[in-house]
Amino acid sequence: MNKKFDINLEGKKLWDLQKLLKELKLYKDLVKKLWNRWKKIFKSLVENKSLYKVEYYPDMGEKNALEEAKKVYENIFSEKNVKDSDIEVKIKEGIDWWIRVFKNDELVDLSFKKVEKILK
Repeated sequence: MNKKFDINLEGKKLWDLQKLLKELKLYKDLVKKLWNRWKKIFKSLVENKSLYKVEYYPDMGEKNALEEAKKVYENIFSEKNVKDSDIEVKIKEGIDWWIRVFKNDELVDLSFKKVEKILK
């Protein structure tokens, strides 16, 4: 992972340098911990924009999954105006009914498998 960065530090103010250092530390931490997901997460954090994703069981249907996900975003994450176009939607066979809702790197698991584990 030897990437070369061409960063010109001349004429930069202290605040700009502190921001750059913070972003470089975040970059290093995300690359180490998140493997392939780091690019999306890093970009969203630097741009101060959230990533939304929902995984759903095929029988539920995309429309129902989006409706339920928006309820979760509003009630759990306090995100009231999430648009359907902002949400990455993915069919997932292995979740055994219902949905998993992601915001950035946080997860709300509403699948049957999760409930089954809790009840055991």
